Amino acid sequence: MARRRTGMAGWALLGLVALGTAGFMAWQRLAPVQEPLAATAARVAQPVRVTSVVFAAADLSVRYTGTIRPRHEVPLGFRLAGKLIARAVDVGDSVTKGQVLALLDEADAHLQLDAAEAELAAARTDLSRARADVARSRDLFAKGNVAQAALDRATSGVAEAQSRADRAQQMRDLAANQLSYMELVAEADGVVTATLAEPGQVVAAGQAVLSLAEGDGRDVVFALPEQSRALLDTAVARAELWGGGGDYALAFRDISPDVDPVGRTYRVRMTLAAPDAQAALGRTVTVRLTSPGTPAARLPLASVVNDGQGAAVWRLAQGGAQVERVPVELVTIEGQGALVRGGLATGDFVVSLGAAKIDPTRPVRVVETAASPES
Repeated sequence: MARRRTGMAGWALLGLVALGTAGFMAWQRLAPVQEPLAATAARVAQPVRVTSVVFAAADLSVRYTGTIRPRHEVPLGFRLAGKLIARAVDVGDSVTKGQVLALLDEADAHLQLDAAEAELAAARTDLSRARADVARSRDLFAKGNVAQAALDRATSGVAEAQSRADRAQQMRDLAANQLSYMELVAEADGVVTATLAEPGQVVAAGQAVLSLAEGDGRDVVFALPEQSRALLDTAVARAELWGGGGDYALAFRDISPDVDPVGRTYRVRMTLAAPDAQAALGRTVTVRLTSPGTPAARLPLASVVNDGQGAAVWRLAQGGAQVERVPVELVTIEGQGALVRGGLATGDFVVSLGAAKIDPTRPVRVVETAASPES
């Protein structure tokens, strides 16, 4: 029985060896065929769309949001402290030069004026008495009834009384001026842009009660990013009203010396040329800065790739079967287009669809040729 089992195991082992030998021989016969097939699969052409490169003068244009503000905006306040009892205007009201805008309580000012006038009357009375004393002293001195010293004392008394009268007159005039300061008067025609105090409020001397935009001049104020500071040296500026309307030329007026610490922007103010009724205070505008630039190529945004080594495009090599990576300088992005410079020439073709998935080791097949996009 043991001999039979040993014989069956031997026959099984011989069968397995025979099957393995046959499989190895079959693999050897198929190997020369499989390798070309794999190589052919790896070399299948990639379908791409290409765009022609055209260089042209490229004006750099950027847009920012601004607000129309008065050219001269003056905060107005009283010269003296007091209680505000009336404000005759509100935001948006037009005022004329000399118009009363607000009033303070005048009770204390009237009392000061009355007291100053009383002091002035007393000083004038003393001056009249001193002058009479001088006249009598002169008569007595001429008759030899008084000494020269008495006449001198009477004369100096007149000078002293005159000084007191002059001082009392000045105090009276000061009190009268302070009474006039109880009225806040417009010094020029304009429009009220803000009210900063209400009737019943006690205000300090010089505290702003309202803000007045004087004259018809208009400025546009907007925030300019720090990296765009150099644009102001060459750019032409224009403003467009939001919601449709006028298009106005702008002239540079001033720029803040410091950058805003939060937004990293400069506050720029430009004068609005020939403003009309549509250019009302507070309206929002789009500020367009256009600066002439060096020639650049306008390409679809999808043609520019960045693999961590900087911006680049895939240029169709001579013969049209392979692509090569060409580094470029990205000037600006405008919607779905991009302005680029460097490494390219007019007449080149770059991959504009499928650029992000290009395998440079495989050939390409051009399925469509597009013209360079217009600005």
